[in-house]
Formats: sequence, C-alpha cells, structure tokens
Amino acid sequence: MYTLKSIVQRGTLFGATAALVAAAIIPAASVFADALNPLTERSLLLTSSAPGWQDTDGAGNSESNPNAWTGPEGNYYSLPGSGPNGKKTGETFSFRVSTDSAATSRPIKAFTLQYCTTAAGLCQAPGNNEGDARSGATTPRQDNEGATGGWANQTSDLNVKYDAASVSGTDFIVKLNGNPVAGVDWSIATSNVEDPGFVATGGNDGSLTGKQNFVTISTDSEDFAPAFNDQITIEFKASTNRYITNPGKGSFFVKMNTYDSDSVADHIPAIAATENTHIIDGGVTVANVMTDSIHITTKVLETMAFSVGVQNPDTQNVQHGSCDAMQVDPITGNRLSLGNENAEYSLETGTAYDTHSYWRLSSNSSGGAVVYYSGDTLRNTVGDKIADMPTKAHSQPGTEQFGLALVNAGADTIDGGAFPSNWITPNIAPLIIGSAYDGGDVASISSETTANNAEFSFKESSKSVPEVIASNASGAGGEGGVISCATAKVRYVGNIAADTPAGVYTTKINYLAAPQY
Repeated sequence: MYTLKSIVQRGTLFGATAALVAAAIIPAASVFADALNPLTERSLLLTSSAPGWQDTDGAGNSESNPNAWTGPEGNYYSLPGSGPNGKKTGETFSFRVSTDSAATSRPIKAFTLQYCTTAAGLCQAPGNNEGDARSGATTPRQDNEGATGGWANQTSDLNVKYDAASVSGTDFIVKLNGNPVAGVDWSIATSNVEDPGFVATGGNDGSLTGKQNFVTISTDSEDFAPAFNDQITIEFKASTNRYITNPGKGSFFVKMNTYDSDSVADHIPAIAATENTHIIDGGVTVANVMTDSIHITTKVLETMAFSVGVQNPDTQNVQHGSCDAMQVDPITGNRLSLGNENAEYSLETGTAYDTHSYWRLSSNSSGGAVVYYSGDTLRNTVGDKIADMPTKAHSQPGTEQFGLALVNAGADTIDGGAFPSNWITPNIAPLIIGSAYDGGDVASISSETTANNAEFSFKESSKSVPEVIASNASGAGGEGGVISCATAKVRYVGNIAADTPAGVYTTKINYLAAPQY
C-alpha cells in the first residue's frame, strides 16, 4: 500500500445466493466433458484484490469502525465493492460463446462458476483459515467472521454471499454484447462443491473450506439464444449484505460452463448423472492431436503475476532476476510521503510535489489485459479532501489538485548509467497508457508556462467503479497478446490552495489487473 501523507497504496481485487447444499461438501467429480466448445476471450475483474480479511481505508477506518465524521458522503470507510475492501467484493466475468444457440435450438438456461485453487483436476475452494470442513475432521473449519474467526487472525476463505432475494438487474446483471438481457428473469443460487479426495500438494495442506464456491445463475426462459462469438458479461454488485469474500492469500481459478437446462440436478457434479449432456460451452480449452492409435492431449494453463511497490528493482543496484515481482519495502511498508521533505513532507501553495510507485504485470493471456486503479482522493480525518482531477489537466500550484499519470519506466537508469545487458529494460509495452494518464513524462510540474507541465488525472469515483489506466486487451482498443513483462511507473502530484484546511491527508490506491483469455 502506498501512503502519501498523503497516499497509501496497497497493491494488490466473488457472490451468489441461496445455498443449495449449504455446508455440505459435495464430490465435484469432473465438471467438464472430454470434448467441449470453449468459452473464449475469458476475463475476470475483481473490485478488490485485497485479502478477504481486510477492509480498512487509508486512515484505518472500516465498516465495523467507520470515521466518526458524517457529511454528504456519510461515514467514510472502504465501502463494499471498493478497492481496499476484500471482505465484500464484486466481480465481473466476461467471455464469448462458441455455440450458436439459435442455430442449434439450445438456448442458454444456466451458467455455473466454480472457484478452485487449481486450474484443472480436483477442486479445493480457495482460502487460508484453519481446520478442515470434511466430516470427522479433528479440527472443524474456522468461519470468516466472529471474535475467533479468520478475519480476526488475518485469514479468510473465499465465500459467495448472495441469497434467494438477490435481484436480477440490481444485485447481479447478465449482459449480452454489453447490454442487459431484456425480458429474461435470472435467479441465483450457491453451494459448496469441493472434492473430498483432494490431497495436500506442495505447500497446500489439502484441507477443504466448506464455504460457498459454486454459483448457478439460471432462467426458465427460452429467449436467451446468443449467436456464435457473442459476448456475455456477468456482473456481481457488492453491497452490505450481498458480496464475495476474497481468499486470504494465493491464486484461484474459476471454471465456467453454460447449460441448456435450468435444473440444478443437471449442473452440480456428482449429483448430476447427466450433467455433461447438458453443457453447451465449457470454460477450459485443451489441444487434441489425433492419429491412428495415438491420442495426444495437452493443456497450457493460465498464468499471471501482478505486483506493486515503491521501488523498481531494475533501478536498484541489487541482485535480482530480469522480471522479479515488486517487493514490499521492509522499511516503509510501501508507504509514500508526498511534499517538502524538509518540512515534514508537507504541501505548499507555491510549489507542486510529486512521488512515484511502480506496478509490474506478466500474463500468458493471448487476449491481452486491462489494468485499473481504484481509490479515493487525499482526505483528512475530519472529512476535508483535496480536489481530484476528473479531467486531464496540467499541474497548477496554488490550486487544489490530486492526480496521477504514468511515466514510461524505461526512462529510469541506474546511477545515470545504462542497464546491464542481462537485465530487461523496464517498459510498459505492450500495454497502452490511457489518454487521461499519458502526460507524466514531462519533467516540469511547477513551470509558470503550463504548456511545459506534466498532465495528470484522477477520478474519485474510481473507489466504486475502477478506472482503466492501461490496456492492450483485444476489443478494448488494443491488439491483445501475451505480456512478458510490463513495468509501469506511476507519478502522483499534490497541489493545495491557500485555503486548503490543515491536517494529515491520506488515501489508498489499489491497482487491479484483468487478463483476457
């Protein structure tokens, strides 16, 4: 996280309802038939990548302990669905179908989403609470909440918290080619679907969570028949009572299917004897090469690495790999100070001040990726705030401004010298910087001639709706493609006016990455 006296930046971003088989652990068996049409251009955007036990803002406020100040915006804290809140997140799934439902007379009547710790094989729900949910386990699985729960010990299990009262079009939305599906009433249900046969591997203890990790969205309508390559979006809106809790650490994978039946008995593995016969398209693809008497099957599984930090290792005279992840600074804890270092890092009316952080992304997604930021502007403990910059503008000392922009990290050097030949010169390519955030390269931020000033932008609304800062995703103005190592240098600027109220101002900026497979 970044704290600027400013900024606190914590880098890091599921729900559905009506427990079908609450607390039961159901053998998941195989969720996919051997030969399926794939769901293509798959992506998942989380409103927060924070661990599920964390929901504090830059000043330490949380839902259970909000800021005492009240005003037009209410008690300030990290609201459900905001970047710092990993306890109560929302999610957006996007994919394209391979089957023409109209041509095959197989309208889509259900979607299923299964959260697991592995991309293939037996399923274990993600999480790091203590105990095992299996029947007869020596230590029962710990809950997320409560005085003795995982949250209190800074652990959490993924848990989908939606119920039968969740309203289609409000709590969750199904879209076709970017538009809500008209005339189709969707319902949602959740259950626990894990494999009792899952065993410990590597650093995994093999225990099961027992939490809701299987989501079914269904309709009895015959009118939802997308054509080949139509895009479907499923959006979960986080609220106080309906949300998805992130796992405490580690990666997770979501297995996706579409069905021509709205019957639960045709969806849940090991309960559904004819489950595979009702699948239309499946979310995992394999390459098959067949010759006489020889059958070869292989998979290339999804990979992704995303990290943030206040120091780019490529700019430090330290031993490191060519594209090592950013590390949390052991001294500052990824906190930044913004202002005059000779005056306790305070802002002044006649001078603009800046500071920097970094993020780094790699992914084998052929469709590219989108990077977002989410957070609030600088705010003090009594509710005063420094104005954001919703429209791209030059730095103007003497005017309240908080903004950010990207600097091509390839411009960095080590002690003024060139990078060693065995290092990768940091560069944001192939990502393309968003037009509102591409003005950070200009050296001056306090010139009297604004034409020579750097330009910045920042949207306070990003705390609820993440803002795109860079992308190369296909269909989103980019050409897609694998991202071997994209490194971004983020520049933050702070300006105040003569009447800006005194106080210690803080914020948290969360960066989110969504590869498109």
